[in-house]
Amino acid sequence: MPLLPARRRLPALLATALVGLVGATATACGGSAGADGGGEVTTIRYQSGAGSLDPLELADALGYLDGLTLDKVGDVQGGPESLQALATGQIDISASAFYGATAKLVASGVPIKAVVSTYGSNDEVSASVVTLEDSGVREAEDLVGRKVAVNTLGANAEAVLDTYLQSEGLSQDQIDQVTLVPLPALNSEAALREGQVDAAYMSRGALDNAKKNGGIRVLAEDVDFVGPYNGGGFHLTERFIQQNPTTTRTLVAGVARANEYIATHSREEVLDVIGEYQTKHGREDYLEPLQIWPGTNGVATEGGVIRDQDVTIWLDWLESEGEVDTGDITPEDVFTNEFNPYADGAGTDPGTGTGTEEDQ
Repeated sequence: MPLLPARRRLPALLATALVGLVGATATACGGSAGADGGGEVTTIRYQSGAGSLDPLELADALGYLDGLTLDKVGDVQGGPESLQALATGQIDISASAFYGATAKLVASGVPIKAVVSTYGSNDEVSASVVTLEDSGVREAEDLVGRKVAVNTLGANAEAVLDTYLQSEGLSQDQIDQVTLVPLPALNSEAALREGQVDAAYMSRGALDNAKKNGGIRVLAEDVDFVGPYNGGGFHLTERFIQQNPTTTRTLVAGVARANEYIATHSREEVLDVIGEYQTKHGREDYLEPLQIWPGTNGVATEGGVIRDQDVTIWLDWLESEGEVDTGDITPEDVFTNEFNPYADGAGTDPGTGTGTEEDQ
């Protein structure tokens, strides 16, 4: 594999390290929260992204995770960090993680599977590369030699940004001169306005909030050069799936139904449900960041069903970076829709949960 640019070496080395870690911790994956007597796991350890609306928590709030208990073990800044925690047995289900990162890890021998989409971009919601109106950055080429804020390296933002730069005719040498600065999404606007970075990759909610403060210019929206897509989702280890098929089906179906609840209910209804849930669990400090949530997670398919194109769209990019040989990996290696009830059109009406009124 060719030497990667500095901003990409860490994700690549992480993938290599995880291969060994998986073998050393395989007995931990899906085991520490298991039921007595060799039964399936019923307490699910998970992480979520700070300031984001988590479909897993929404599923729990709506009573869609019948028989399962969630155990939150912390927040993460990006998908690669959560995939590492998953592969090393620290959690049972990943936070939302980019399918390109999944493909990279799977190609490196890490036995994980994407099981349901939880975010994406479509006509209603997208992510954008933005700068300040009075900035000298007016087009893609102006980013050469400058800094761009992203939530994490080796994930969706980096892939989309590189795709944008390629679509604008920049050479690989020029792209390598664009420095990516990993920052929590909630801090990107401040970093941009304070001149710490020259541009930022922002979700729709963060962008809407930044526009209220004025002085923001959009260079490009991801849907303009990538099209509507499922960007990423939740993952399980293959070991967990094999040992816990019933729990896996409950988890995936619950999140799929939560996706449809978001798609069929107003922003206010969704925020009321998740707000009550966070308050019930003593996480009132999560409520204010949720106010920038735009009212949709952008999932492009019913129930978050994963499509081949959600993976193949990134394989050429990964190959161009020297991180994946597209001849050695197929979309089926990366994901499964086996446990998603919407994969065959058999989804349950998302308007009714199985929980009590208190759960709602």
